[in-house]
Amino acid sequence: NPQGGWWDENKDKYAWLIFLIVAVIFVMLAMTFESLRLPLAVIFMIPISFIGLFLTFGVSDLSFDQGGFAAFVMLCGIVVNAGIYIVLTYKDVIQHNLELTEIRGYVKAFGRKINPIMLTVISTVLGLIPFLTDGPQEVFWFDFAIGTIGGMVFSVIAVILVLPVFVLRSKKRKNEYNV
Repeated sequence: NPQGGWWDENKDKYAWLIFLIVAVIFVMLAMTFESLRLPLAVIFMIPISFIGLFLTFGVSDLSFDQGGFAAFVMLCGIVVNAGIYIVLTYKDVIQHNLELTEIRGYVKAFGRKINPIMLTVISTVLGLIPFLTDGPQEVFWFDFAIGTIGGMVFSVIAVILVLPVFVLRSKKRKNEYNV
């Protein structure tokens, strides 16, 4: 089917699979963080990385197939790692330095974890470059590599801009909880 392709035939099944992956990640993070708000902050990074994947396929005119779906699954796992690193370090910093404000605690946690996060992104991107050498003729691996690379680049945006927005509470909300 030249119009539909692989994704159209299987999209319902795979959409549920991605939803299940995200739900399992949320439950594990909720138990780890002992919070419902912090796992949501990490989960919100996943759609940002998906934007990078969609833009990569949209701008390049490549067809989305199994390799693109595999990139979705890969991004779900890798992108949350950066959020987990920062949130766990943030909780530790705030717990051990009660005089720090939330923003200063977050900046301290971010400073501690941005190097390993960037090394993970860079090493993942560099590790996928060999799959690009055969070009689009190697359908699965090329699409997997190009989609994952695009998503990883956008995950940096999620780490820097999106995660702090959802991790840090406003003073108004903080005071409401402390009443």
